[in-house]
Amino acid sequence: MIMKKALIFIIALTGILAFSSCEKSGIEPVLDMENTINPVVKSPATNTSYILLEAQKEDVFAEFKWDPAEYSITAGRNWNLLNSDKLGEVNYTVQMDTESDNFSSPIGLASTTGTSFSISVGDMNGKLLAMGLATDEPHNLVFRVMAEIVNATPYENAYSETIKLTVTPFAAEIVYPPIYLLGDATAPGWDNNNALPMVGLSETSFAIVATLAGEGKYLKFIKTLGAWAPQWGTDGTGTPEAGPLVYRPTEDVPDPASIPAPAIAGDYRITADIANLTYTITKASETLYLLGDATLAGWDNAGALPLQRVSPGLFEITTTLSGSGAFKFIETLGQWAPQYGTDATGTGDGGTLVLRPNETVPDSPAIPSPSAGTYKIIVDLAKMKYTVLPQ
Repeated sequence: MIMKKALIFIIALTGILAFSSCEKSGIEPVLDMENTINPVVKSPATNTSYILLEAQKEDVFAEFKWDPAEYSITAGRNWNLLNSDKLGEVNYTVQMDTESDNFSSPIGLASTTGTSFSISVGDMNGKLLAMGLATDEPHNLVFRVMAEIVNATPYENAYSETIKLTVTPFAAEIVYPPIYLLGDATAPGWDNNNALPMVGLSETSFAIVATLAGEGKYLKFIKTLGAWAPQWGTDGTGTPEAGPLVYRPTEDVPDPASIPAPAIAGDYRITADIANLTYTITKASETLYLLGDATLAGWDNAGALPLQRVSPGLFEITTTLSGSGAFKFIETLGQWAPQYGTDATGTGDGGTLVLRPNETVPDSPAIPSPSAGTYKIIVDLAKMKYTVLPQ
């Protein structure tokens, strides 16, 4: 009887241990990496080329999308990893490197538990410059998506196949702190809290196109909104066209004379050089027209295409370009001057504007057309720059 009871106890104990082992196997699933399906990049398409433009820096460079990784968990049956609190969620990292380095030192663009990620043109450009890549040159880059199991560090990461993109970065424009224009010749008057910001062409050179009221009105420049010093005016030799600047560093120094406005009201390009202490005031175009053999108007200066005046000195037009030939801008229909072309550095993407003020001045080079398509052309007479953006 004693032997029979002992045998029953041993059998029962063995059953408990076996049950416990099975239960533990169910609680602690095993990840089967051999059956893992790696993430699959759906966009952007491989072998796509991009030319980055500063004027589009706020636009989306590309949206990366991918199918998620699929994992197999075995513990007597298959479990989906995403439903397992034991192993945790999957984190995805979009990686980038040059084709030549091939992920030897990849840069992480994003880390997310989702399956998509967007990056702006400006942010992508910054990443490329940080990698030391030359501007205005195409670079072959490789991208992939890495899947990582957050709470399962012993397991290897899963990688998508590589896609290749060719990307040309731009040299980012340096933004200099502005100085400000005010006076009864300007829209804000003498309100130093609402003075007009001038574009910094360098640390000491500034420009603006502003509407001036006309004869008997005046203007000055200040450094800080809401403060009357530092300030720049002129002396008795200053004219409505040009003259010396007189600097007032603090309010303990007497005010310099105000700068006289031109007699005729209208849009003017005003420059201030606070290093050489000079200013200029030049009549700015209030209308602009596009023409050239790259345009629908050809070189017919009586049938040139009108640009929209967005604000003083800023114009734009959306139109079709032929992909061959070139174009220019004129101020008045039927006349070849004033006219704007470019210089030897101008391209079909953008460049410097060169003014031909009258017909006694030689023509400047025409602006070369980009490839055939629809473009928005922007003209900025304060910066004396043009930009051509594909639509």
